[in-house]
Amino acid sequence: HCHNVHVAKSNVSMKLSVIINTITIACASAFAPISPTKTHTSLTMTWRDDNIITLVPKFKIHEGKKEEYMKVLPKFLEKVKANEQDTCVFYGFVGPTEDDLVICREGYNSADGLLKHLANVDAELKAALENADIIELNVQGPPAELEKLKEPLAAFNPTYYPLVEGSFRSTKN
Repeated sequence: HCHNVHVAKSNVSMKLSVIINTITIACASAFAPISPTKTHTSLTMTWRDDNIITLVPKFKIHEGKKEEYMKVLPKFLEKVKANEQDTCVFYGFVGPTEDDLVICREGYNSADGLLKHLANVDAELKAALENADIIELNVQGPPAELEKLKEPLAAFNPTYYPLVEGSFRSTKN
């Protein structure tokens, strides 16, 4: 009877060892350098320079104004979808949190694209600012593009984060 328990433990141990080895090999191959001549479509990733300008405003909703503020967000989304197909890379809102914070995640193909966006949503931004304050504004992107934004965005007192040279993004998105 004890012999059967030992054999069962041994079999479990062997199966675990095989599973761990399989996972280790799979993980190692997933991160192994891929030769450009290989045609493993699922493992091949093509990269390009990251030139996206990211704008991240953080809004603090005024006390008792959450409902009015939230009504404005779909209007932003509609305006961006309708007018910024050539310049907007991504756009959306996150929140509100329990302490009434909302973040807008925005990406543009250039500083000019971001400025076009601000002109496009000017009325919506004014409506949002009747019910919330921008308490933080981060702008991220290539240094030369950030320079173009410093004067137009000065009133918002943003923090600029220059993109490190050599940064990249996938060509798939």
